[in-house]
Amino acid sequence: MRAKFNFKRVFAYLLIFAMTFSFVQMGQANPVKAATSGSKEVNDSFKFIIGDASSGTTKDVDMDYSGDLVLRSVTLSQTYTIMPQAGYNIESVKSSSDKMKITKAVSGTTNTFTIGTIKDYSNFKLTVKVKNSSGEINTYDIRVEFNIDSSLEFNKLRITVDNDDPVTLTYTQCDSEGIYYYEESNPEAKKAKIEMFDDSNNAMSFKVNGGTNKTVNLVGGDNTIELTVTSAGYSKVYTLVITKKGVAKLKSLVPSTGSLSPSFNSDTTEYTVTVPTTQETIAFTPTAVDNSSTIKVKKITVASGKKSQDIKLNEGENEIPIVVTNKDGDVTTYKVTVTRTEKFRSANLKSLKLTSGTLSPTFNKGVYQYTTIVENTVSSVGVTPVAEDANATIEVNGKEIPSGATSPYINLDEGGNVINVTVTDSKGNDNTYVIMITRKYSKNNVNLSSLSVTDGTFSPKFDPEIYAYSVKVPRNIEEVRIKFETQNEKSKVTINGVEYKSGQQSDKIKLDLGANTVVVKVVSEDNKSTVNYTLSIIRDKVQGTLNEWVLVGGEWMYYDGDGIPAKNRWVKYDNQWYHVDVNGYMNKDGWLFDGGKWYYLDPNGIMLYGWIKDTGFWYYLRESGEMVEDSWTMLDGNWYFFNQYGQMQTGWTLYKGKWYYLDDHGVMQKGWITYDKNKYYLDDDGTMRTGWLYNGKVWYYFESSGRMVTGWQTIGNRSYYFDSKGAMKTGMLFLDGRWINLDSL
Repeated sequence: MRAKFNFKRVFAYLLIFAMTFSFVQMGQANPVKAATSGSKEVNDSFKFIIGDASSGTTKDVDMDYSGDLVLRSVTLSQTYTIMPQAGYNIESVKSSSDKMKITKAVSGTTNTFTIGTIKDYSNFKLTVKVKNSSGEINTYDIRVEFNIDSSLEFNKLRITVDNDDPVTLTYTQCDSEGIYYYEESNPEAKKAKIEMFDDSNNAMSFKVNGGTNKTVNLVGGDNTIELTVTSAGYSKVYTLVITKKGVAKLKSLVPSTGSLSPSFNSDTTEYTVTVPTTQETIAFTPTAVDNSSTIKVKKITVASGKKSQDIKLNEGENEIPIVVTNKDGDVTTYKVTVTRTEKFRSANLKSLKLTSGTLSPTFNKGVYQYTTIVENTVSSVGVTPVAEDANATIEVNGKEIPSGATSPYINLDEGGNVINVTVTDSKGNDNTYVIMITRKYSKNNVNLSSLSVTDGTFSPKFDPEIYAYSVKVPRNIEEVRIKFETQNEKSKVTINGVEYKSGQQSDKIKLDLGANTVVVKVVSEDNKSTVNYTLSIIRDKVQGTLNEWVLVGGEWMYYDGDGIPAKNRWVKYDNQWYHVDVNGYMNKDGWLFDGGKWYYLDPNGIMLYGWIKDTGFWYYLRESGEMVEDSWTMLDGNWYFFNQYGQMQTGWTLYKGKWYYLDDHGVMQKGWITYDKNKYYLDDDGTMRTGWLYNGKVWYYFESSGRMVTGWQTIGNRSYYFDSKGAMKTGMLFLDGRWINLDSL
């Protein structure tokens, strides 16, 4: 290699030395001390030997003014050996350059590393890991600098951006890492032409990024360019960084599915993408115009040219912001509205059928009310609904069924029945289809479906199961007609001896002042059943009514033989007992306390007797109507017990210090019973036995709780043995592998 004296480099080194010397002379010399301390630690840990381990010529690791470790003046032609100092061992040695070979040698527990075949003058970094005697591992990063061949050096570097005036950098205008920088302030700059010249101002041969083209395209941000000079088989790589003022824009934006509308353009910031409902996520690959810009997709940083995170899509519109920020803080936000097609949903039916009957009108998914009539023989129907949306749920009268399945059969009452079919989609929207089914009445049906008069106030409101009504008419109304319809259209109606058909009106009925009783007689189609609806039509006011119930102001009152309303007493009418309160109104539908006794009246005011069940308890009413309470009562040959509230008791019952057991029907038990897996004995009077029991053959013993004992027992300081059936054993007994004389215990 040709030696060359370089005045510029000598001047640069003298300048650095002068600056360092000035710092030492100043009172604040901490950086130099730190460098000395750090390099000493490295040199105490391992040796950097020129040649092999036996040569003994070492090079020290220094620190530069920035505090970085540096190994200077390395020669390409040499082999270098890294050996640990006493008390240390080298764990590993790695290089940032691949233009060399690192070999590891092991001798016992000592590791030695050899570096050779270096072909490139470019500075590189060695990373050395060293373990001390305490097992601690320290890592050292050492910059290695070469004694460069002058033929690989340039004098100046000329940069021409587009058609602007060229800019020149000298060899020494680099940073401590040997990197050359140039900032281009024009954000519109497109290309840079690079030239190298030697000391004689001759153009030098070199490669740009491994190629012969000396012009590079510029992007916003840092453009890192490698300039390789080669001479006599050796190379030196210089790094040039041209920083171009950037723009906060994207060069491209690609969705993982679908396509942008409109097509991407850096200056267009709003786009739409449409994806099918099956597409639940989307990602984007954004590429910045500038390599130094940062990109955030929905607030998550994404590297330029890399795919973003998967973004969950809701049905409908999803706004996704993509924010680009350059080094100068300029920001551009691109907005992509991704429309995920909404899943088909419907709260309608596609079809609706009944197991009996035909819907009217014919089914249409947009019609929600239907009617049908079925014969009396049809006592129940099933409903088969089919949903328009396979994901919808269907409920028939509140019970969910699968689409296309037939519901459990629904019982039909005679007359009107309503079935609700509710369809609910996956978002909770619902529609209800109402089916009104009329089941024809049976031939023996005798009820009316409607009843009214042409004038007057009807009370109470008509109900087919209520058979007595009052009608108030003013004094000036002298006659009325009765209007009615039968549930079974073939039933016959007779009023005042005249027979009518369903839907007709009666002849005019003349009214006297006061109460007028009109009986509407209904006879079934098969002539086997009859019922009477009684109307008390009161013209002006009540007077002259004897021994009759009269509906007054919606309340029933009884007028005795003198035409005086009964008050606060019992009334016998048509062989049934009733009770009226202090106002003369009929008591009904519940308990009545009268004369210190409890009675029960049905909804029509009739006093009941015998067994009744109310609020989950059984009660017994004597023929007089009085409720049995706090006593034993013999009924149909069985004893029952009723507590102080009149409620029939079951299970264990304590009465006057004695225990009794009553089964689930309230019947008092006698003899042996099993309760909760234990045996008990009840005497003939039902009382629970305790202590000894002799049945004429065998003795048994019962604890104070009444439980029959088994096994060994101590009773009265004496031991007894009872078998599994509770029988006391006597005499010789073979037990637990030996004979025992029970009589001697």
